[in-house]
Amino acid sequence: MNDKVYRPNWIESFVFRNKGDLKFSTLTNVFTIIICSLLLIVSAKIKVNLYPVPMTLQPLAILMIAMLCGRNIAVGSVGLYLFQGMIGLPVFAYGGGLPYLMGPTGGFLFGFLIASIVLGELADRGWGKLFLKSILAMLIGMLIIYSFGILQLSLLKGFSFALLKGFSPFIIGDLYKVILAALLLPQIWKLTKNK
Repeated sequence: MNDKVYRPNWIESFVFRNKGDLKFSTLTNVFTIIICSLLLIVSAKIKVNLYPVPMTLQPLAILMIAMLCGRNIAVGSVGLYLFQGMIGLPVFAYGGGLPYLMGPTGGFLFGFLIASIVLGELADRGWGKLFLKSILAMLIGMLIIYSFGILQLSLLKGFSFALLKGFSPFIIGDLYKVILAALLLPQIWKLTKNK
């Protein structure tokens, strides 16, 4: 027996406003997934070139997409993004291709997928509407991304190198991104009337 109550995500709430629990059609969901995957591509290209892991806007994009779109759209968007990269399209910060996922930044990319599952599920449970729950959810998401990223980088370069090059340069900036996103989310939800 499935007791999960359906809660419209932010996009559905914003589009439908006072129309109750209307859900997007499959076609609209697919369109939303494509748009969100394009946002991930753009966020990958806005970068500061650090070796071997560039600083990009992708963590912020993942957090916002998952918290605003919910699990299904977030996972679909990240999955489509990773698929495009795996088949060789230059969607990642420095290109594309399957070997890229086995490289120093591959763990972070896999972390994006796991974070989108967890954050999207929390968003589906209404965590994006309150500041404290938003910040907790996004800290969990960042922890997932870092865990996968540092694990793969450690296997390739060693744990000390992974902390020095895959964690230390990013932690302060990413904490600011989490705070910014957590401040924005409840305000963005206020644009809808389905609270």
